[in-house]
Amino acid sequence: MHLRFVIWILLLLPCTLFAQTEAYRTTLETFKIHFNNNDGTAVYGMMAPNMQEALSLEDVSTIVATFRKNLGTIQTFTFLERNNSMETYETLFENGKQNIILSLNETGLMNGLRFTAAKEDNRVAKMERNKTPLALPLKGSWFTVWGGDTKADNYHVISKPQKNAFDFLIIGYGNRTYQRSGTRNEDYYAFGKPIFAVCDAEVYQVITGVEDNKPGEMNPAQALGNSVILKTENDEYIVYAHFEKETLKVLEGDVVKKGQYLGNCGNSGNSSEPHLHLHIQDGPNVFTSIGVKCYFENLMVNGEATSDYSPVRLDVVAPLQN
Repeated sequence: MHLRFVIWILLLLPCTLFAQTEAYRTTLETFKIHFNNNDGTAVYGMMAPNMQEALSLEDVSTIVATFRKNLGTIQTFTFLERNNSMETYETLFENGKQNIILSLNETGLMNGLRFTAAKEDNRVAKMERNKTPLALPLKGSWFTVWGGDTKADNYHVISKPQKNAFDFLIIGYGNRTYQRSGTRNEDYYAFGKPIFAVCDAEVYQVITGVEDNKPGEMNPAQALGNSVILKTENDEYIVYAHFEKETLKVLEGDVVKKGQYLGNCGNSGNSSEPHLHLHIQDGPNVFTSIGVKCYFENLMVNGEATSDYSPVRLDVVAPLQN
């Protein structure tokens, strides 16, 4: 159950150089042209065979389009370091900074390319927590598999936009998340369960048409999967990920009410089994915004009624009235 914004798997070849090389800079400048033109086919043509085996042309085109939409065009590169066959460049985009880690094979083709968060120590979130009162987006009892402030409780903390995210699923008989063999999404208790709006809000973004994964497999090329971003009056952006394909019932620009049905829990995107990923960020950009602490009003936590609570790993949560 992972939601990571990784563009490609890094496949490395041994190398002993430790300074910036002209071949890498030239490749980046070519990549910049193709990226800014939103030309996934040209980027695919820059890749070594091992990368082309790992990702299809369709995957690469989707990744380029997603990053291009969220980050805007590439402006400049600044060399940071070389480590074996990898060179790292701080990259200024229209909408913020990202580091690009690049690796080339002996023929000059890319055998590794990865986007990671740039170090921006002075950036802080526009708000510490949600101001808008939020209801749980679920009915019935759900298990918090990831939630909290530490890496042990919540692996999302390493991601600036997702650092306060939750992953919710359902546990049934034998403390398992599925029945029967667990080889089909329909075997999982969470799959197909309805998901609801946590508050009154505007639908800022909708992504549809992403296939649900086979359990145990993931789709990092379309990390959010079928997803919805809600924007509140307080400029909180609430991100829902991994809906079941063809179940979303809202469109961008719609105004939804608290408790309104959005779609069904699924297993699309960078997800290994059916679950709901939810987080709040301080802006619309899923790459450059900063995560905000999320508290829910009026819920049951491990069988006890509470309010204004942010679930942590292993909590069982449910609305006060199902």
